[in-house]
Order: sequence, then C-alpha cells, then structure tokens
Amino acid sequence: SRNQVLNTAYAGIIGTTVQHDPASEAQLVAALRSPTDDAISLGMQILGKYGLNEPGTIDIAGATALQKRVLRIGLLFVGMVCAAFVLLFIWYQQAVSNQITELSNYLHRIDAGNYSLDVRDNGEGGFSLLKNDLYKVTVQLREQAELLQKDKAALSNLITDISHQIKTPLTSLGVLTDLLAEEPPETDRRLFVERQRVQLSRIQWLVDALLKLARLDAGTAAFKREVVNVSRLIERALEPLLIPLEIRRQQLVVHGETNVTFIGDLNWSAEALTNVIKNCIEHTPEDGKIEIHFSANALYTEIIVNDNGDGIARLDLPGIFNRFYRGENASENSLGIGLALAKAIFTTQEGDISVRSQPGLGTSFDIRIFRGVV
Repeated sequence: SRNQVLNTAYAGIIGTTVQHDPASEAQLVAALRSPTDDAISLGMQILGKYGLNEPGTIDIAGATALQKRVLRIGLLFVGMVCAAFVLLFIWYQQAVSNQITELSNYLHRIDAGNYSLDVRDNGEGGFSLLKNDLYKVTVQLREQAELLQKDKAALSNLITDISHQIKTPLTSLGVLTDLLAEEPPETDRRLFVERQRVQLSRIQWLVDALLKLARLDAGTAAFKREVVNVSRLIERALEPLLIPLEIRRQQLVVHGETNVTFIGDLNWSAEALTNVIKNCIEHTPEDGKIEIHFSANALYTEIIVNDNGDGIARLDLPGIFNRFYRGENASENSLGIGLALAKAIFTTQEGDISVRSQPGLGTSFDIRIFRGVV
C-alpha cells in the first residue's frame, strides 16, 4: 500500500543518515513527527531538483507496475487454464459420445440378429467393463438363439414324426371302418373289430407316451423322492408284460438281493423299466430267455436287462434312444418312442441307461441310478 511504501522510504532515509551521523537520530525522528513548513518546502525543492516531486513516487509507480504485470500474468494463466479445461471437456464429451454411438450401433446390430460381433475391450474404465459385460450377454444370446433354432428344427421334425406315426393307424382304422360298413360275415367282422382295437390302443399309447415326454421336456413332471425297492420295482414293471411273456413262452430270470434300493420315483421308474423289458420281449424269439440282474454299490444302483434275441445292428446303436428311431430290426408295430421315454425318465432322476448288443447274440441294457444325487 501507499503507507507501506512511504514507511519504507522514511526508514531508508533515517537509516542512511544515522549511519553517517549517529547524533542526528533524535533530531530526524522529531523532524519527521512534526516537520516545519520551511523544512517541507526545502525538501520539495530538493526532490524537484532530482525529478522527484513527491516522496515515494518511484516506489509506488514500481509497485503499481508490478501489480499490473502480476495481474496480467495471473489473468493470462487463468485464461489458459480455463481454455484448456474447456478443450478437455469438449474432447471428453466427444469421446463419450463416440463410445455411446458405438455401443448403440452394436446393440442395434445385436437386435437385428448379428451375434458374431466382438466388442471386448482390454482397457480400464467404466466403458471397458460395460463392453466386456455386453460381450458376455452377446455370447449368451447367441447360444440361446442357437438352442432355439435347434429346438425349432427338433419341434418341426417331432411334428412330422408324430403325424407320420398317427397317420398309419388312422388310415388302417378308416379302411377297417369301410369294410365294416359293407356288413361282412360275422367271422370277418370280429376280425376287423379286433384290428380296430389294436390300432386304437396303438394311438392311445402313442398319445400317452408323447404327453409324458412333453411333461419331462417342460420340467412339469412331478418326481417323488422316496426309497424304491428294486424287487418291488421289477414286479411293478412286469405286471403288464406277463401275458406277452407267456404267449411267447419266454423264460424270465431275475437275480438280485431283496434289500437293494435307490432314491427315486417308483411309478415313473416302473414306466421306464417296462419299456426296456418290453423292447427285449419284442426282439427275443419264442422260447427265448430274458434275464434281469440288479445290485448296488457305494456309487449307484444298477439294473441290467439281458436277452438272447436278434440284437441291434452296430449302426443303429447310437440312435436307439432317439425319439421315433426305428432300426433295421424294428418290429412292425414299433413306434420308436419307448426307449426314448425310458432314457428321459432315468435321466430326469440323475440316472443313465446304456446299451450293448451283438447281432444274433442278444442285447444288454445297463441302467444306473446314482446315489446322493437325486
């Protein structure tokens, strides 16, 4: 300030004079406190002689110039900082806008069904994490789309197979109905009626099996968790098969301990086992032999069904559990759905079924229900 500049000037004058004349200290201080008019006039004349009309003029001007320079430099610096900040902000906004546009285009292409894009980013930051998460979602969507496409193709094939399977008995029923309408002899009429019953039973069994498979596929089939005694299971599975066994004079032998059990559903397991044994009966000649062995260990309960029938061709083994699959040795009335249903039932109970066969020597089905999983 002005006072500070004047004080500095006075201090410099007093200090310089006292250094040359120490005895004048008191007189100088007294003169500065109450200077006379003559002293002031003389001082102004001396200052004017050297171009200093006012005491402290040079110091004040220098301070003011310095302040102006500092102010200009400060304002320039602040302006540069503000400009840099504005440019940085504009660059950041543009970068964010570009990133958002890229992600928006990516999502549009995903929505159009293009799942082959790769937006992964190995960098750091929020956008990199977002891109990686979007890529994970893209992979999941691609897998789901592939599964849906496979399901669509499988459903189309299933409908075609069902139509074919039902068309044959329906055609037979139509022909038999026309023959009955012609009022044939009593013997022929009874024969036609019996054939109609067979075809109707075939359609009913097919519909029931398909409904069960549909429930298994949809996960709506209710499976109990109960202790299933394997001896009781085999008895239940054989109940609808005793007459065919007797008609074909086939020998049935069962081996196993009566205390063998597993955790599962008795009714569903019996349905599956019936289909397996029925397949063996249909492919074993009269007077043939069917054996059932069952046992348990620390890992699983095992049921093995053997026959000494025609066997299954090696080329047919991979598809034997597929729906509507008919091998070269399939019977005339086979619908190719019984073994598929059996596999679905055991698989739903965390079990498994496999087959081994040699043409002319027989077939062996190996069923395993694992412990501690169901």
